[in-house]
Amino acid sequence: MNTRPVSIAHLVFGLVFLGASVLWAVGAATNADAPDLALMAPIVLIGAGVVGLVGIVVNSRNARRRGLPADDATTTPEPEYAGPAPEQEER
Repeated sequence: MNTRPVSIAHLVFGLVFLGASVLWAVGAATNADAPDLALMAPIVLIGAGVVGLVGIVVNSRNARRRGLPADDATTTPEPEYAGPAPEQEER
């Protein structure tokens, strides 16, 4: 099975939008005032940020195990050349 690395930006923005929709749903269901919901908004943003940081650490660890630099964690490594070695000219 071929696995793909997690896109941290997509994960964090998805969590932010999910948190905003949950805040809207809670406000609509409970008739909560805006200041009450405004206290929960930073919690959603901090939670999404923590998840993003954990995702970055996990991706860099996995990249290190595979032998890739941390910046290249989202790219797949190229296969090594399996053919005969090229001859070098001597001068």
